[in-house]
Amino acid sequence: MTNRQCPRCGKQYPASYQRCPYCFRQRRKQRSPWARRLRYLRRVVIRLRRQGPYYLPAALGVLLALLVLLCVLVSRCAFKGSEKPAEPPTVQTPDSETQEPAEPLTLSQTALSLTAGESALLTASGGGEGVIWSSSNQDVATVESGTVTGKGAGSAVITAASGTETVTCQVTVQEPVVLPELALNHRDFTLPFGDPPVQMKVKIKGTRDLYDGEVVWTSQDTNVVSVSQEGLVERVGRGTTTVTAIIGDMTLECIVRVPR
Repeated sequence: MTNRQCPRCGKQYPASYQRCPYCFRQRRKQRSPWARRLRYLRRVVIRLRRQGPYYLPAALGVLLALLVLLCVLVSRCAFKGSEKPAEPPTVQTPDSETQEPAEPLTLSQTALSLTAGESALLTASGGGEGVIWSSSNQDVATVESGTVTGKGAGSAVITAASGTETVTCQVTVQEPVVLPELALNHRDFTLPFGDPPVQMKVKIKGTRDLYDGEVVWTSQDTNVVSVSQEGLVERVGRGTTTVTAIIGDMTLECIVRVPR
């Protein structure tokens, strides 16, 4: 008996086989379970055909009926799971109504600095309906409807009360600064071309002393003259302008002329 050699796996097998049995078995093992099931169904269909012409339609009808019944059962279970028992309507009574708790009482400021005679407004938020204001020292600061007024130098505590809540603000009052009578060393001058810059100064009236406090110098027209923060006036262009010295609430002016 002659043997053949498989060109795929290289093994020898009898020539009576039409194909290599080793490769056939290997491919059979590698087939998926679904291929085996389809093969089994194919054999069943062949057997039913051999039994008679009516067995195959009857088997298919029974299988279709089972599938329909299974679908109906699955849909009923899903519908019952999605249904929720109806909840009885809740009747809300005035006693069952819940009110949100009020926000805590707070002040717009917790510390305040004033000058005697100056006023500032404090606002209260949260708490109850009404707010009662009081001052720990009426000689230093008074309060009315949240308006705090400084009376004299010192410290006082402003209290706002609403129900059981109280909040405070620390107020410090200082005496107003009284400036002496001041004047500029120049009230009107001319700055010709080629002349050196002019030094402006603030003097205390009635004395030879210079004012050593803070002074803010400005030029009304910087295209005519410029002024430094030390009061030094320099020529820039031509025309007439005003140099101003600001000391607190006081304003002193000097006219500067630059000829053509």
